[in-house]
Amino acid sequence: PKGSLMKITVLLENATTSDRFCSKHGLSMFIETDAGRILFDMGPDASFIDNARALGVDVTSADFAILSHGHYDHGGGLRAFIEETEAVGRKVPIYAHERAFESHCANTPIGLKDIGVDPTLLDEYCDRFILTGDSLEVAEGLDLFASVEPVELAPRSNKVLLERVDGAVEKSESLDDYTPDAFEHEQTLLIREGDRVTLVTGCSHCGIVNIMKKAEALIGGPLHAVVAGFHLMNPSSGEVEDPKTVKAVAQFMAERPTRYYTFHCTGLNAYSLLRDTLGERVNYLYTSSRIEL
Repeated sequence: PKGSLMKITVLLENATTSDRFCSKHGLSMFIETDAGRILFDMGPDASFIDNARALGVDVTSADFAILSHGHYDHGGGLRAFIEETEAVGRKVPIYAHERAFESHCANTPIGLKDIGVDPTLLDEYCDRFILTGDSLEVAEGLDLFASVEPVELAPRSNKVLLERVDGAVEKSESLDDYTPDAFEHEQTLLIREGDRVTLVTGCSHCGIVNIMKKAEALIGGPLHAVVAGFHLMNPSSGEVEDPKTVKAVAQFMAERPTRYYTFHCTGLNAYSLLRDTLGERVNYLYTSSRIEL
């Protein structure tokens, strides 16, 4: 009903507090709003669907699906979602940035690792995808924006993440074909319900401070809540971002009346540092966590 609290269920995240659910490096959430039901990211594979069933969530009932950026741990389950909805005769629109399906790699000690999303999905299911750019209104109260400049406090681990120089979708084995990822394929969702505006994003590769500043400029004031991975650890090494950086992020957040909910790429060590400054205003969401905003 109109005006009811927004509900968010974490279908998949790196950790879980119950062996009833599968946890993997990745993210998937089911968001129920006044404007409709949203599947936000699909994790690395079909595991989010199994978890959803265990939680009593029907992912095929989604009105919209949103891919936050072009990495496998957020879009690896795309095919499974499409097949699941197809099986019940539904074609749920999937909003993905126009650059999300380009080749993305991580430069690891043992060579280039493909971390992209399957580009063949675009050809196979072209009628499912709505490709986005700098901004787009999904529905009344639901807005996507991208093109955030990583001006300050951008994640250090971004340095090992690469994109094709020519914007091609094919993976190359040559490092010469890649350049540091500018994360133009990363998009953020703003959910407006009454006087409450909630920001939802996947990994904050452009820096959560920069993303929040852009959101605040768009809405002309502070956010009610932020639900996001803050990318304060390196997924490959588990190494935490420089503590000074984490504390600077925490101080920026503390200066606002916003509540924060985080997961996935923030890392529990960085979360504990944020908690030192923000206290009860920041909470970690695990697989199967449910919140109302």
